[in-house]
Amino acid sequence: MNSKNDQIFCNVREMKIKTAKPILNETVIREWFYHQRERTSIYYKKEILNLPPYWTDDEILRNYKFVNTKRVWDRETKWLLKNVINNNLLSYENKILNCFLFRVINKSDTLNEINAPLDFSKITINDINEKIREKINIISREKPDYVFFSAAYILGGPKFNFGKFLEKIENMTEKNMIIRMIKFVFYNQDKIINGVQSSANQLEVFKHLKSFSGIGDFLAYQIFVDLTYITKFPFTEMNFVISGPGCERGINWIFADRDGMNSEECLFWFTINQNNIAEKYSEEWDVNDIFHFLPKEQRVYTLMDMENSGACEIDKRCRTKFSNKRPKQKYHYQSNNSILI
Repeated sequence: MNSKNDQIFCNVREMKIKTAKPILNETVIREWFYHQRERTSIYYKKEILNLPPYWTDDEILRNYKFVNTKRVWDRETKWLLKNVINNNLLSYENKILNCFLFRVINKSDTLNEINAPLDFSKITINDINEKIREKINIISREKPDYVFFSAAYILGGPKFNFGKFLEKIENMTEKNMIIRMIKFVFYNQDKIINGVQSSANQLEVFKHLKSFSGIGDFLAYQIFVDLTYITKFPFTEMNFVISGPGCERGINWIFADRDGMNSEECLFWFTINQNNIAEKYSEEWDVNDIFHFLPKEQRVYTLMDMENSGACEIDKRCRTKFSNKRPKQKYHYQSNNSILI
């Protein structure tokens, strides 16, 4: 796959990864390969073949929510791809800003209601205070139980810190959390764009995104990955990764001994060695078979896949299977086969 202008092995020790001889947890490795195959099969049956449930006999995958093997298949990311990334009416700069806004809300239903994506080159603060606020107020009146943000991850940092930022700008407290997010991007649009465009490598983009108060490692990395979907953005998801808390726990399940590698290096090592690992443990792992419904060039298991589905989700699976600690979100079925969010 095209690595664009990536710094190869960005923010990790290349020689350490290439010479490391870690010890893996065999029981977990077998769960890992099974989970990736089965979760991909579920996606194929549900989304490609449009078959009715149930799409698996696996009790864990059948009863609890797990992200797709590939991030681009998830519901919210699909919205981003359709409405922002592949939107020919949006400028490159507006795509950057809308990626930022998207990830700090992370709920397409809400973004649709406010007519996102937004054109930050034309929108005014009065538009935000009046037109967009009224749209949000209508939702609150008509759907008093509506939840404006996704429950996929905690957004306390942006909500609090963006509020503090706005108090300094406007000398008042902005109580509406969605308006907080929009105003923060509005007031910081030049800073966001200039920092992204002036970054020499993936790590610099990540550090720039993280420099905004309230944006931690997890969100900065998620926004970075969103940006990689933009054709004009000079970097990819293939050579840079940040391990979040769930990912860290997954790595600890997979590796009995890391041989001195840090978390990001473990993710690189596993991704590079996935075929060798499969062969060692006699596990089926032919990406042309597993991802047979994708174009040939997309039949790869990437570093981002490893961070997202490979590590974070194996933590959820292993906690459920071996520690009797079930995931937070149960999988609810509807007659139209869609998930209750």
